[in-house]
Parts: sequence; C-alpha cells; structure tokens
Amino acid sequence: MTDLTALEDDELNALRVDVLCEQERRARLASIPGQVADLARQYAGDGGDPAELAAALTPLDEEEQAG
Repeated sequence: MTDLTALEDDELNALRVDVLCEQERRARLASIPGQVADLARQYAGDGGDPAELAAALTPLDEEEQAG
C-alpha cells in the first residue's frame, strides 16, 4: 500500500480521481445488467420484438471478440 502521507498534493488528487473512476466503473457493472433487464421487459411489454433487442446487443459481442 502506498504511504499517502508521502504523496504530493497533485499525486494524492490523481489517486483520488482514479479511485472515484474505479468506484463508478464498478457501480456501472453492478447496475447495468438490471437496468437492461428492466428495459427489455418494458420493451417486450410495449410490443417490441425480442429478436430486435438481442440483435442490438450482438454488435457489442462481435467488437469485443475482434478487439
């Protein structure tokens, strides 16, 4: 663990920003699947085609595999 008392103010601030960004990333990872599920239910309830919804997510899978 880094000795925080030894850091300069700008280094400490950069670390704080990094921590906040990581916390936000983790919160998104935790919340997005539930949000997508809720939206999918609403979409289907409003008469949307589940196949279209699945197709909308497919390009993400292809990009990740290529990258």
